[in-house]
Amino acid sequence: NPATVVAQGLAFDTDQIALPPDAPSTLHFEAKDAGVSHNIAIYTDSSLGTNLFRGQIITGPASIDYSIPALKPGTYYFHCDVHPTMHGSVTVG
Repeated sequence: NPATVVAQGLAFDTDQIALPPDAPSTLHFEAKDAGVSHNIAIYTDSSLGTNLFRGQIITGPASIDYSIPALKPGTYYFHCDVHPTMHGSVTVG
């Protein structure tokens, strides 16, 4: 089963995403609030200097399965590009 993240009330339901190392993976994303747009973008760290994945922005209520490319083991940063105060950590491996 893919990891699932839900956005509701300008917050993610988790600040932790776990993904497998060195292999593509699927992340299921749900935006619950009608008329509110969100996505998930993964960066090397909170400086946002290097983007590793940028998910399509969806407008709720909607859901999407993101295809995440293979990432090396480590800890990364994720946020919503529309609402950068929504953020957390991605642990790979």
